[in-house]
Amino acid sequence: MRTALAWKNLTGEWRRLLTGTAGVCFAAVLMFMQNGFRNALLDSPVQLVEAVRGDLVATSVIRYAMTAEQRFPRDLLSRAGSDPDVAWVAPVMIERASARIRVEDQPRRSIRVIAAPLEEHLFDDAEIRRQLPALRPLGNALVDRQSKRQYGFARRDPERLAAQRIELLDRRVRVVGTFEIGTDFANDGNLLLSPESLAHYFPFRGNGDPLSVVDFGLIRLRPGADPEVVAARLSALAPQQWRVVPRSEIVAREIAFWDAQTPIGMIFFIGTVMGFAVGVIICYQILYTNIHDSLPELATLKAMGYANGFFMGVVVRQSIYLSVLGFVPALLVSWGLFQLLQELAGLPMLMTPERVAVVFLLTLAMCVVSGLLALRKLVRADPANLF
Repeated sequence: MRTALAWKNLTGEWRRLLTGTAGVCFAAVLMFMQNGFRNALLDSPVQLVEAVRGDLVATSVIRYAMTAEQRFPRDLLSRAGSDPDVAWVAPVMIERASARIRVEDQPRRSIRVIAAPLEEHLFDDAEIRRQLPALRPLGNALVDRQSKRQYGFARRDPERLAAQRIELLDRRVRVVGTFEIGTDFANDGNLLLSPESLAHYFPFRGNGDPLSVVDFGLIRLRPGADPEVVAARLSALAPQQWRVVPRSEIVAREIAFWDAQTPIGMIFFIGTVMGFAVGVIICYQILYTNIHDSLPELATLKAMGYANGFFMGVVVRQSIYLSVLGFVPALLVSWGLFQLLQELAGLPMLMTPERVAVVFLLTLAMCVVSGLLALRKLVRADPANLF
């Protein structure tokens, strides 16, 4: 039976093993958090588009991001509805820069106000569909449960929320329920209204008709229609005013904008690199000390004819064991922190299998690189000089 040399070397000194595991865990948590913030940055701006249905999305041709406020005429959407491949169209209207809300005993704060037709087929969320009838009376609204605490909404107490005095642009608004889309780096909260209520609170919107301009147009296609072909045909109706693209394309475009056109994505990427570097340093110290303390035994094996490849295999296995031992608690700690931050900040801190795999591979690479660096002294040394 072969001796599990790598495992015995790693576990021979339990105090050192616990220290090494804690170091790897710290580095992995740091990488998890940096990746989590970066992914939240990329996931959060597209939550609104993903919360509604539609095969195609229409935007103003000059709208470079969802946080911008360039709009297109609603008439274009009506014309698109007459296309033989279109099943239905729906306008989505947003007010952000001019929307100010005040909850009793709290200062005024900006909020994103969203309005869309109160039709069940438009929304993916069953909770929103169930509450649509309550939004029909003028001035009724739903508030996002993920809205920041600073607003003062009694998000977890429906009775108290309904009794709160809330004003939108100095006009009373009645919050009749909650929904959940989530915040992002540009919006701290969301309010959902009917189009008629939006026109009531924002009469200055548009050219005399608050509902004459649209922020996003949702277009559902009939079965068998080619999204790319229909999108190109509809875009050609007014190429200087609007752009119609498949929903997946606008999601990809928004993610690319925040990732490449803003410094935030690079900041979190650098944070991940720093976490990796910190982990390499910690693991190097642990594995180097382990190898140094075992030099006489390793020298004996080298003098007996064991090749450098053997020692490399031992150290690589030690590195793999150390990465797994440190990654498991890091995964649990990070999951708890993700849940806490999602509750406090409203950001979509999602831990998908793919993202967990990325951090695990980074942790594994971090430990293996450290091990190979720590092995250099043994590989280069003469066995006679190691005794």
